[in-house]
Amino acid sequence: MRVGKAVGIGVIAAGVAGAAVLAKTVRDVQGAAAGDIDSFLALPADERTRRPVVAVLGASIVRGRASVDFVRMLRKQHLDLAFVNGGVNGRVAWEMLRDMSRVMACDPSYAIILVGTNDVQATLTPEWREATRRSKGLPEEPSAEWFGQCLRQAVEQLREAGTHVAVCSLPPLGQDLASPANDAVRDFNAIIRQVAEDTGAVYLPVHERMAQVIVSSGREQGPAYTGSWRPGLESLVEHYMLGRSYDNIAQSAGFLLSPDGVHLDTAGARIVANLAGEFLAE
Repeated sequence: MRVGKAVGIGVIAAGVAGAAVLAKTVRDVQGAAAGDIDSFLALPADERTRRPVVAVLGASIVRGRASVDFVRMLRKQHLDLAFVNGGVNGRVAWEMLRDMSRVMACDPSYAIILVGTNDVQATLTPEWREATRRSKGLPEEPSAEWFGQCLRQAVEQLREAGTHVAVCSLPPLGQDLASPANDAVRDFNAIIRQVAEDTGAVYLPVHERMAQVIVSSGREQGPAYTGSWRPGLESLVEHYMLGRSYDNIAQSAGFLLSPDGVHLDTAGARIVANLAGEFLAE
């Protein structure tokens, strides 16, 4: 066999293998969340009403497949409550609002909302705004103001039904707290705080607790969030294909609370779980 032909076959084989790895990783990360809405609603009625229900709503950080699962932590700590995981990968606040009928069907006594990271990312450049609008079929371009409107409507629906609601501030994007991305995160968090004040929801200072950990460790200047998809994809491949924990991935990448600058390792997930636990204990 000629060398050129052999090299060509090797490149093709490597491409096929890479595509297979990527496809399996995508399937794994899109797997059902433990205790998701569908599985809860499929339970017999008497089992659904046996314990007070806590609906935890948001995107991939809540789903716990690309991230250490803080909902699972809560489930182990509060055996007297039934936790429903309403996390959907890639979700923005408008999509959460559209899904509220399914959430309300769970008849939650409590709701914990951590949503907005994807909304922030979508507003960082004009190109991302338009790409997100088109890919998700949004009725308007993503913006901080529209995010606040959607979040407010979701909280109001829950509150009107008698649900005790807590809204979480958003974790940092990357570890450079002075970056433009984290300026945007803080703008969104100010909106989340205002929604909580206006609706009577409880504000959980996730961002503030995480920033405190980063600053006290002297690590607030990096690594920065760049908007690249590569760190997230590499984290997922290492986790699902190589069996590495998100904690080990975070350590290798120089992060304290995240494997990829967006999602959570155990330390990051524990901050959310502890704050949520304080809310549930009130």
